[in-house]
Amino acid sequence: MRRGLLSVGVALGLDLLCTGAIGAEESSAPQGRKFAHAHCAGCHAIGLRGASPMRAAPTFRMLAERFPVDDLADVLIEGVERRHPAMPDFRLEPDDAADLTAYLKTLKP
Repeated sequence: MRRGLLSVGVALGLDLLCTGAIGAEESSAPQGRKFAHAHCAGCHAIGLRGASPMRAAPTFRMLAERFPVDDLADVLIEGVERRHPAMPDFRLEPDDAADLTAYLKTLKP
């Protein structure tokens, strides 16, 4: 009986741990959208519809489709060097990169 209760307790604990991790990722997506709006929306379309204000800038939904979003977090932390003359070089803090990639995941079809 005691062994059965222990197994149930461990299973519930693991379930809560996993649910917490998923919930944390979902809750960071709104922060990522805020970050994108503040720092990226001047050039990139950051939503599910619309064209980018700067024609050469890919939409965020295009980035979400073309690149493995989980890999983008590392790239954003290491730094992005300009892809065209108007694109600034930048490097994000790990929390900002996690938030932004969580938001990008919401744009995947």
